[in-house]
Amino acid sequence: MGHLGMLALGVFIGSLICIAVRKTTNWSDAAKVVVALIGAALSGTVFTFIEKILGTSLGAAMFMYPVGLAWSLVWLYADQSIEHIKSTDSNQRTAGWLHIAGIILGTIFVLLLLLSESFRALLPK
Repeated sequence: MGHLGMLALGVFIGSLICIAVRKTTNWSDAAKVVVALIGAALSGTVFTFIEKILGTSLGAAMFMYPVGLAWSLVWLYADQSIEHIKSTDSNQRTAGWLHIAGIILGTIFVLLLLLSESFRALLPK
């Protein structure tokens, strides 16, 4: 269950980061934006402190947090790949289809990590 929780945290924080980046129109104060994004991305480290305080280990489940960050990034830009597929430029169409293929392969990978004990055993302890 820890794997699912850490994945969900990664997806949530990753979604917030992606939405913040996409909605930012004024990059003149980029330092504040970057600091906020780094803080959000590193918010999963609180579980490391919880591990130390409680004396229990999340083990390989800790590695699901960055997987969730990456997975949310890929999914939140899916609309861009659809726009690229609709383009008349062949390079943009190719990039769009490659993004869709990446979404499919990434989702299969995440599901295998969640549902298959043998795949979870590949994660560092």
